[in-house]
Amino acid sequence: MASGKATGTSSSAELLAASEARKQVTIMHQGTASVAIGIDADAVADEGVILGVVGDSVTIRGLEAQAAINIIGNTGKITYQTGEVEFRGNGGTPT
Repeated sequence: MASGKATGTSSSAELLAASEARKQVTIMHQGTASVAIGIDADAVADEGVILGVVGDSVTIRGLEAQAAINIIGNTGKITYQTGEVEFRGNGGTPT
């Protein structure tokens, strides 16, 4: 399993490179600015999967989890965790 954190910028940036070994990734919003996620494509502001409120999260599984995952969101902060994890409640940090 791998974990980390990232801060979005005003252009699409790679969060995780493609990996056939990755089965699942959970991404959780930790900041005040929204973050959009691109799966196997550039992330586009205000399109697709958007994490907008602290504690919002998305879990990506299967072939989509193996693809490159990109984020966009000027100063938007996220944390991520690969592997089988499940969050409950509002907010928190993946461990």
